[in-house]
Amino acid sequence: MIFVFWFACFIVFYHLFGYGILLSIIARMRKENIKKILKEYPSITVLCPAYNEEEKIEEKIISFLNINYPKDKIKMIVISDDSTDNTNEIVKKYINKNIELVIQKPRKGKPSGHNLVEPSINSDYVLSTDGNSLFEPNSVIELVKIIISDKKIGIVSGALKLKIKGYDDSGEGLYWKYESYIKELESSYHSILGSNGSIFLIKRELFSQIHPASVDDFERTLQVLKNKYLARYASRAIVFEEVTENPIEELKRKVRIISREWFALQRNITLLNPFKHSKIFWMMISHKLIRWLFFLWFTIIFVSNIFLVNHSRVFMILFVLQVIGYLAGFVEIILEKNGKSNKLLKLPAYFMIMYYASLMGFVRFVRGKQVTTWNTIREDN
Repeated sequence: MIFVFWFACFIVFYHLFGYGILLSIIARMRKENIKKILKEYPSITVLCPAYNEEEKIEEKIISFLNINYPKDKIKMIVISDDSTDNTNEIVKKYINKNIELVIQKPRKGKPSGHNLVEPSINSDYVLSTDGNSLFEPNSVIELVKIIISDKKIGIVSGALKLKIKGYDDSGEGLYWKYESYIKELESSYHSILGSNGSIFLIKRELFSQIHPASVDDFERTLQVLKNKYLARYASRAIVFEEVTENPIEELKRKVRIISREWFALQRNITLLNPFKHSKIFWMMISHKLIRWLFFLWFTIIFVSNIFLVNHSRVFMILFVLQVIGYLAGFVEIILEKNGKSNKLLKLPAYFMIMYYASLMGFVRFVRGKQVTTWNTIREDN
């Protein structure tokens, strides 16, 4: 039982710290030759699915029009997912400025929206983005610089900078910084495993039809890797997104993402062949699978600790600390649900949310429950 306890502890420690440390050591040995000045500008089609984005869509369009890229080489297609607010009317005001509006009826979700317009795309690259993510002016150029630097690169993910009201110093904020750091290391070492859905650039020939319940940014990256291309991370290709604090909706989002990622990996299971994709296999286990099974490791730690309480004072102290941590997290969740918060309790609350999200995400996967559409946090508020 002692072995079981410490093994589970090691798995958690390895995922949170050890994997990053190993990557940072290995990544230092690799250097990339990125062009600083573009001599040629490939053509790009920007796809922007949107559902009831009347509050943000005009700001999104303006940020697109302010991108530092030749206007004759880039256009944006707003795919309205049968919006019922003023999204369509707002977009129509800009249809003579490299903006096209396509309305998907009935509502089917982002992947289906991509599938709808995919046959008509004739540009060199496709850039996927979201209706509430605002472009930094040099974001597209930064993506292009990297993707043309090596023929083996099939997709490049940009960086999403979150402006999270009430979450600036929370577990969510810390976790997002951790994810960005790991992506940079993975990109330097070999390849990232998933792109940011708010901004990624992919070669047109690799942008194909996708499962309607896919988590698009993750599965397209897997498809690129399966086709023997690489995926990179461009930390200077930035979009900004403002997120309103809503613990319940954040929990639903995590459950949805984890369950859909399980299905995406199942459809691309050949990438877990250690003999054909040894690097991807190692990274997938270290970065994704351990996290998706977050509930398993912490359940093992807690249950095994119960049996070891009388073994020594060390295990007694560790058990008490776990109980305090879970209680602190539970209290913070209750506080946030009632519009309050305590900074000291945010981190344990985040771990509790991840525990529940990983458990329910796995249950959904086992039950075969796939979701194609959902409401945004703004709508549910």
